[in-house]
Amino acid sequence: MNKDSTSPDNLFLRACNGLSVKKTPVWIMRQAGRVLQPYRAIRAKYNSIQTLFTTPELAAEITLMPIDMLKVDAAILFTDLVTPLGPLGCPFTYAPGPIFEKPVRTLADIQRLNSVIPEQDLSYVGTTIDIVCKNLPAHIPLIGYAGSPFTLATWLVEGKSSKDFRAFRAMIHSDPTSAHLLMKRLTALVISFLRYQVAHGARALQLFDTSIGVLSSGDFKSFVLPYLQQINGALADLSVPRIYFPLAGSHFLSFSAQTRADILSIDWRTDINAAYKAMGENAIIQGNLDPTILYADKQTITGAVTKTLNQVQGRSHIFNLGHGLQPDMPYENVAFLISEVHRLSKK
Repeated sequence: MNKDSTSPDNLFLRACNGLSVKKTPVWIMRQAGRVLQPYRAIRAKYNSIQTLFTTPELAAEITLMPIDMLKVDAAILFTDLVTPLGPLGCPFTYAPGPIFEKPVRTLADIQRLNSVIPEQDLSYVGTTIDIVCKNLPAHIPLIGYAGSPFTLATWLVEGKSSKDFRAFRAMIHSDPTSAHLLMKRLTALVISFLRYQVAHGARALQLFDTSIGVLSSGDFKSFVLPYLQQINGALADLSVPRIYFPLAGSHFLSFSAQTRADILSIDWRTDINAAYKAMGENAIIQGNLDPTILYADKQTITGAVTKTLNQVQGRSHIFNLGHGLQPDMPYENVAFLISEVHRLSKK
């Protein structure tokens, strides 16, 4: 356990380690983004969002914005899930989401993928983290993150966003040799990318599996779980908390405890008591408010926060949404949500 975790003011790391907290820590997925007016002002100056991701001074400024503006208890790196895929030999553009020029569809495509050395190929990420960590308050940690191998594979094979990511699911069944090879390559990439982030100062890690809900529980267990176990095993020596977020993954909750992650982040479709039951009563759960509640009035938001805190009933918990903020969500409501979590959970 990192010594920073024992500071009474470091709510997030204390909760990540199952320690008592004076109030529930809270951060929000996509907290550094379009809900913040200063972000919108910066974004308006640049034609491509890639410029913001790849310019350390800009990415660091955006990463730091929610600390003062929203009073969150952790920062999360401003980057994109697909960031490490460019150096792999898979160039993409945003229109507005990522569009890959050449989807990876065959064994030959996979065999042609580059080896990625984060220190060389993604050095701007390390520089961004360096700047962020120099400017963060001592009690606010930076969360580093990556997409899971499965989610990255769905983007590479499909070439763009999809409702069901049918192309990679088809590969799993029609060409399992190629599918496994791609997962192995991406697993190695994720491990090296996350270790690189910790080396530069990230004090927690989150693995986003935003495509995983398209899989059956059987396919999750047989095809995805071994790679998640490999990632968490390879990161265990870093002694930083590891969070796993399987979006729409309630149907394989029974396997969640087997990923070797320290914390399970759940969406609003997953019952929080069921998550504790699956993971164990001493587990640490993150989540899981429905983001659309932020369109409601403040009384409704207070009621939703109260309900979630009552469900947790003193167990280890990090408050978050069940997915990310949308750009049209009222900033005032987001700030109010965070203040209510702190007010209502204060010991």
